[in-house]
Amino acid sequence: MPAEEEDTRKVQTAVSGSPGAEHPVYLPMDAAAYDRFIREYPAREFYCGTLLGGCGKKLSARKYRDKKCHFAHVVSGRCGRVSTNEASADHLYMGRALAAWMKKQKYKDVQVRYRQRGQGLREVIDIIYTREGSPHRHLMRVQLARRSKAEWEHTGAELHGQWGDVQWLFGPDSMLANWQVDRQGHAIRIQCRPSGITRMVEVGVQFPDAPVAWVSLSRCRMTDHGIQAPALELTPAGLAPARGAGPSTPAENDPAPVTAPSAGAPVRQPQTPEAPGRVEPRPGGRETFAGRLGPAPEGGSLPPIPSLDRFRSEDDERATDRLVSLLDRLDQAGDDLHLDQLQAVLREISACEETMWHPLNPVLRRRVTVWRAHAEATAARPTLREIRAYADSVRWALGMAAARTARPITWMELGTRLDRRLPALHPDDKVSVLVEVDRMTCSDRPLLSALVAARGDRVHPLYAHVLDHLDRTVPAPPTAQLSWEEDVRGHRRLRDLRERRYRITAQVARPHSRPWGLTAAGLRVRG
Repeated sequence: MPAEEEDTRKVQTAVSGSPGAEHPVYLPMDAAAYDRFIREYPAREFYCGTLLGGCGKKLSARKYRDKKCHFAHVVSGRCGRVSTNEASADHLYMGRALAAWMKKQKYKDVQVRYRQRGQGLREVIDIIYTREGSPHRHLMRVQLARRSKAEWEHTGAELHGQWGDVQWLFGPDSMLANWQVDRQGHAIRIQCRPSGITRMVEVGVQFPDAPVAWVSLSRCRMTDHGIQAPALELTPAGLAPARGAGPSTPAENDPAPVTAPSAGAPVRQPQTPEAPGRVEPRPGGRETFAGRLGPAPEGGSLPPIPSLDRFRSEDDERATDRLVSLLDRLDQAGDDLHLDQLQAVLREISACEETMWHPLNPVLRRRVTVWRAHAEATAARPTLREIRAYADSVRWALGMAAARTARPITWMELGTRLDRRLPALHPDDKVSVLVEVDRMTCSDRPLLSALVAARGDRVHPLYAHVLDHLDRTVPAPPTAQLSWEEDVRGHRRLRDLRERRYRITAQVARPHSRPWGLTAAGLRVRG
């Protein structure tokens, strides 16, 4: 591959804001998630970050329907970045998450460092902090790269001589966690996993001969003895494996222990064995058991009959819990779902609503309404097949315009000539249509898309996005109009060249027995 084409390599991670920023961004590969991603970053200031080992040049986010979405360099040139996959910015995600987590727990002077004494950016992460009431600076080191046991022990001895305390975390590729387990009985692991348009930081505890149980970082806390995850409990001697949380099973003949209820807590009545009761119909054809009574005691008194309102509230509580769970799923990954998957979740939400006795509260109803509106808007967007059908007709119209007049045309004119739905398309769908129009256009020819203009013969705002998607040079905003006008002039030069070739061909093809003359169309013919 020529050097000037190396900048088109597929990159899944970048930084936002500036070349040296610590804010990582992850571009999901699925086109369905691209829209949600780009809404989070409307400025589109993406760079091949220096903290990623990159060149610092600007990147553009490319959306594709027929292949994976990715970042690409805007300016040609070489880039020495080694890793560009989805895990290539995990060290930045970990550093930012750990620093924010420490600050939330009121630790002071928290700093993050990614390079130590010639080590690579993605080899270690150092979190430096101060504990309240301690004059010393403490260190949390995340070991990402592999090291030998001897190197690790030597580094540990050096660090303990420099810092008041050193806590170790080990990345997915580090094999040193096994030695840490031998040393203290457990090791703290850290990893990232994709979650929508970002990467989620998780922490796990590794024990001997047991799988690592991963939890989100928010479920852990920092102690004087190290990171306490749910699998660990704090004892006077330090952190130890947590014991079972469930109460022990009483012996068969032992009386059940009686505990006093806490203040304000409802007192639960002892449960009696359920017996079949009568069935009462309720509105909508649904039924409930109103006679769930146990056998009558010897004294002849019956336990109180549960009211119908109680059964209704229990039904509503179960349905609401399920509905909230479905909404949380949509909030987390709804933009990544295909339309049929999204509609299936919404149908299940509707089923939950139908089983409820009382209407949803306003907050949940608004959340449901937003997702239903999103599904309707998504269903109204054209499919890939429809995009390509639009592109075929637009390509024909622009080709005819280029051959005849090379005059720019607006989306409104295209709608009048071809299909009235064209002007109303979503901007992203318009870009997709024009990208399909010019997907096979030779790199030495101007794009047919250049003939789609804004009113007043102005460059269309979407033209830069089309250039970007087709790996063409995107002009700076101040020069966009001049660059577009040059592309239009390129079409006019091609039209003039075709006309000259036609006239020459016509002259050669005709016999020379008659004198030449000019017609109204400007062609020379025999008299």
